[in-house]
Parts: sequence; C-alpha cells; structure tokens
Amino acid sequence: MKKIVSFLLAAVIAAVIILPGCGAYQAGTVTVKLDDAEALRTCFSANECLVTYPKEGGKTAPCVKTSYANPADPFAQFLFSYYLKAKKIKPVSYDKYPFVVLKVKGDGLSDNNFELYFNTNEQFFPNVAFHVSSWYDNTDGKWTYVLFDLTAMKGAATGDYSYFRFDFVFRAVSEGESITISEMIFAKDLKTARKICGIDMKPVDPFTKAEAKKLKTILTAEGEVPEEYKSYKAKKAAGEEPSITMRFMHTFTRTAEDDKDARFLGHDTYLINLARNEAEDCQLVLFAGKDLDGLRLETDGFANGGGASLATEILEGYYFDVDGERIIDPVWPNAEPFSVTSGKSKSFVIKVTAGKDAEAGFYKAAVNLKNSAGEVIKTADVFCRVWDFTLPDETSCKTQMDLSWYNIYMYHEKYEGDDGVLYKKYYDFLLENRICAYNLPYYSEDGSFSDPRVREYVENPRVVAFQPVGFKGNVNADTAKTSYNYLSQNPAWLEKAYFYPVDEPADVSMLDDIRHYAKVLKENFPGYKLIVPTHLNFALDGESKTDFFEYLKGSVTAWCPHTFFFNTWEEFARNPSLYMRMTPKLEQNLGTFRERMKEAQKRGEEVWWYVTRVPSNPEITLIIDTDAVRYREMFWQQKLYGVDGFLYYLVNDWAFREYNYGVDPKHEIQEGVFDVCGNGVLLYCGKPFGIYGPVGSLRLECVRDGIEDYEYLTMLEKLIGSEDTKTVIRSITTSLSDYNEDPAVFYARRNAVGNLIEKLSKGA
Repeated sequence: MKKIVSFLLAAVIAAVIILPGCGAYQAGTVTVKLDDAEALRTCFSANECLVTYPKEGGKTAPCVKTSYANPADPFAQFLFSYYLKAKKIKPVSYDKYPFVVLKVKGDGLSDNNFELYFNTNEQFFPNVAFHVSSWYDNTDGKWTYVLFDLTAMKGAATGDYSYFRFDFVFRAVSEGESITISEMIFAKDLKTARKICGIDMKPVDPFTKAEAKKLKTILTAEGEVPEEYKSYKAKKAAGEEPSITMRFMHTFTRTAEDDKDARFLGHDTYLINLARNEAEDCQLVLFAGKDLDGLRLETDGFANGGGASLATEILEGYYFDVDGERIIDPVWPNAEPFSVTSGKSKSFVIKVTAGKDAEAGFYKAAVNLKNSAGEVIKTADVFCRVWDFTLPDETSCKTQMDLSWYNIYMYHEKYEGDDGVLYKKYYDFLLENRICAYNLPYYSEDGSFSDPRVREYVENPRVVAFQPVGFKGNVNADTAKTSYNYLSQNPAWLEKAYFYPVDEPADVSMLDDIRHYAKVLKENFPGYKLIVPTHLNFALDGESKTDFFEYLKGSVTAWCPHTFFFNTWEEFARNPSLYMRMTPKLEQNLGTFRERMKEAQKRGEEVWWYVTRVPSNPEITLIIDTDAVRYREMFWQQKLYGVDGFLYYLVNDWAFREYNYGVDPKHEIQEGVFDVCGNGVLLYCGKPFGIYGPVGSLRLECVRDGIEDYEYLTMLEKLIGSEDTKTVIRSITTSLSDYNEDPAVFYARRNAVGNLIEKLSKGA
C-alpha cells in the first residue's frame, strides 16, 4: 500500500449534482461538476504533487501537478463526504452507483495508469482492497473520460462514498506533469457508464463479408469422410446398461460433473483428424442414471483395414472445484476400476498418436465400457483420419517453460535425489507435447555441458530452445565463453541457446543490468540470444520518445512482452476491459507495438510473448477456463501477429501451497485484482496417482494441439501465401479480444486447413 501523507489545507470545489433523469447525462447517473472554487476547505491533500485551480473559460477545476522530477508516488486525496456536506448535497451510495467516470485532461503526462482508491461509511483513508486501475488518453490538451468499475469490491465495501484518492500516474518522469479533473460521474450499471464515455465495444478490425467470401475460395478442399462414419448410429452392447449415456465431444470443451445436460451433449461417435507425427484426441463423457462400481473403459486401439495401427491411450479426468463447478483438468492413464454416481458425469480423453511412418487414411477403434463382471455394457466406434502430410519434429512455434526441479522432488518426497531420473521424466513428457523446459536434463550451471548425457537433448530436433546456464543463471565472461565453446561445435545448437538473466524489468536499474549482460554476451558469445520477458513499460523521458523497449534496442535479441502489449490504444478506447501498458503518447511517437515488433524482426531479432494470471477476460491466458477452445485459439492469435515463440513462467508451480501433493486447482485471489485457478500449472505431480513421474492436463493437451495448429498455419502459409493464410486465421480470431469460441466452428475450420494442406502437398 502506498504511503499516505497527512492532509493539507486546499480549496473547496463547488459542485452541482444532477439527479437521475435531470441532468446532462442519462438516467441512472449522478454527476458532480468540479467547476467553481468558492472557499478553502480540507478537501484535497497531495503527495509529491500540488493541487491548483487554473481558470479555463471563466471556470475552475482541480489540476493535480507533480512538484518535482521523478516522483515515486504522486497522488491527491479528496474527502468526498466532507465536501458533499459542505455543499449540502445528498450522499452518493456505492451500493447504488458502483461505476465511477472521471472527466479529465492531461498535460505533459508520461504515464496514463490511473489508480482510483476509495472508501465508504465516513472512512477517510484508502483501503488497499478498494481500488482499481484504468487507463486514459495522455496526449496533451484533450478532454477524455476514465471509467472505473468498482463492482469487484461488492460485499466488502458498502454504504455511501466518503473518500477518493486520485493516483493519476503510476510514475512520472518530469516536474509539472498534470491532470485536470472537471467531473465525477457515478453510474448504476456498466452499460450507462460506457455510454457516457462513448464506448461502443465494436471490434476495430472485424472479419468482413468480403473476407468471408474470400475464405470460401481458399478452403475448397473437402476431405474424404468414410460412409461408416457419416451414417453411424449408436450401437447397443450385449449387456447394454440403459442408465448410462456415452457421448463424444471435443477435447477443447469441458463438462461439469453436475451438468444434467451432459447426456444430451456431444455425439454418438467422433472423427479425430491429425497429420503424421502428431497427437490429437477427443473426449468421452459418461452420464450415470444410477451408481455403479468396478467399471473399466477399454479400447482395442485405432487400426485400419490393412492391419496398421496407431498408438492409442485412454486418460481419465480428475475433478476438482473451480468457480463453483467440479470440472476436470488433470488427466492420467488410470488402469484401475472406477465408479460413476447417479446424476453426475465422468470425463475421459481418448488420445491417438500417428508416427512419422503412419499410413495415411482412416482408422477405427472400438471403445467399450465394462461392468465389474467384465460384461460390455456400453460400446461405440470412434474414427480417426491421418492426413497425408507430416509435421516436423522442430516446431515453428518455439517454446520455453520453466520446470521446477525443487517442486518435483519435494512433492514426490524424493529428497535424496535419483540422479535426475524424475526431472528427466517430466522434461521428456513436456517434450513429447512439443514444449521445451528452460533447463535441459543434465545441464550444468557453468555452461560446460560436462555430463555427456546432455548431448542427446542438444541434438534432439524437438528441442528448439534451452538456457545454457539456467534461468537467471550466472552470465559472465567465463560462463558465456564456456557454453559458446561447446555449442559452437554445431551452428544448430547455437540457434537453440537463449540467455535469460533478468526477469520482468521494473525500472532503469534493471534495464541497465540487461544492457550489461548484453555487453558480456556480445564479447563472449557471438550471435547470442538474450530473452527478456516484460510486463511493465513506462516513458523514460518527458517527451515520451523513449520507453523500456526503446532503451533496450541493441541489447535484447529476443523480445518477450506480455500478450497485452499487442493491444492498440484504438482497441482499448472501444473496449476498456482490455489490458493496456502502452500509452497513447508512446504509440503516437514510436508507433504501435505491433509495428515496432515487426521492425525488430526486420533487424533479425525474434519476438516471443507470454501470459501469466493476466491479462483477464476477454483476453486469453492458460488459467483453468471452461471455454478450453481458447487455449488453442491463442496460438492462432500468435500466428496472426507473427510472434515467433511462447514462454510460460512455470508448469509445476505447486510449492508453498496447501496442495494435495500438487493436485489442486491452485486458486489465487486478490480482492478486486484477480481471482484465477491454475496459473503456472500445466502438469500435476504423479505421486497421488501412483505414478513416478508427471500427470498431464486437459490444458496441456490443448496447448500442444495449439502449437501443432501453429505448425499447420505455417505450412499453409508456405503453400498459399501469408495474405490468404491471414484470412483463414481471421475467420477464427481478429485480435486478442475478438475470437469465435464455438468449438464446432473451430473444429470445422481446423479440419478444412488440414484438408487443404493435404491437397496442396500432394500437388506440390
């Protein structure tokens, strides 16, 4: 919580209140105009800034201005209820008006992050839980609106507003940066507040009718579908159990355990589509009309008419509570009998893998549910098509995700170690799913690669990225030279090496550390790759011509911003629920972030991105979400923006939490800031499942499939060109917040892409 200084005497601002239906705005609002400074009162106090009342057009309004260069915490405080009493104005209720809109104008502002603190019931200090951030146009001389949605504090905050604190910039760089606040408008609902601000919520660049017409000319290849699948009807088992339904659906959906509609969802069968050297799956959901024990779900595996087969696996879903529903995320190969409960569903994943030499064509697998006596009580056929093209081992979408050695050994209670066997199991599991962990098995922190077993991984084409000296490793002349001497044996090995000495720089001193490491690497590791995940960005000069990214030009070679940096100010102005960390003034002076990253790629640099618990809906992250199709679509967005790689801070963030040995939804909550499950967890500890190794997740399945989708789109781009491929992508997603969440639409579009690649590959 920011430091609070004692209150100072300042001027009272006269105001008029416009009651609902009676004022300049619409019904459902209360407006306080700050335009008539009549007398001095104890209404405003300031920290590291001054409150003045300059006249404009014969009227006054409070102007909050920084009092010296580089203030750490400029803010002004407003004793709202004192002011209303002095003016004999009725109180304004938080319960009735939880949306606040400020009319503001900036002058010389280097930042635009506005934190609004408030309190109620005659409390005259900021409650750290009662605040929210928003962003505004900081280009000079423009009146604009800032919208604050305070509903997240409902239940904790109640009563009449009594206090506000205006933290008008997160940080400033110059003396005299100011903001003028002329009105406070209180709205009953979000729709009304948005109308005041002129927010229309329409996408900036929607998919057009012309693009839809063009799409029809691009995706013309119709893949063959076997008649047996097209005419398939539900089968009855010899010992049919009518109280159970067996339905098939996409893996990128979730069905809650208590969903009574589960029996009606999905289909009687499913067609899995994949290329050679790919894994893909579908979901099987049972819905029980009565309790049954001792059940087993089995399959004879996918086979074609000629006797060729594909690796097939059934994974059982593990349920836990997320947002009031019991849904699955962990999935594991359970060979033990299971139970079903009346009125509840139970989900499984049927996973198929086609090797590099798999025969193209159609395969079929029988899936049988058996009772405790071994009788088949439900049966169905599931189909699979292997397209006649092969995905490469080396993914076009590069990945880096941390895998905690400590958490693995702590939660498996293998405190004495095992010569790296457990870590290797986890690393290999990720690699099978096309994900590269930060650190290779058997790597050495001095960059020597002294264990000969590490060579297996350095040479593996699936390994596309690793850290020679580890995350935040000791990057110095010796370690850089040592690692270079080993990796320079093969130029392909050098291409995979990324140094990551500084994480998420927050100030100039950390930026200078990055510059230092870049200098060391330039001198000792020719062609080095320095990756810097970045979640903050500020103007570093009063003219807003230098920010974090500009400051690091010539040092960073693999940019790795949070996804939300790719939002533009125009998009935010239409949809303020987006995350925004690039000010309008920086964008005006330096270009949009998308444009800047394209320029970086032209210079030969790479562009990655990452997510954590932020951004939040409607933008996509990897937190546990019932709309699982989003995980795949995020990689379509990555291809849309031409981003080279995806980084994730950790896949097994289990430590220091009250987990059931790492099998938990990992619920993180900070009042009014975030409320998420599953952040930093894509793998679960195998110990509770009796497995000496990892347990995967539904999200991991979707992430792997998303990485493979990225490969499809890369292959398609080579066949039909970037513009037509972009049209295909835009039919699914046009921005970080605009995407089609209908699983059926996504399934059809992805299959159409596979059909086209197969057709064009044969003709090539």
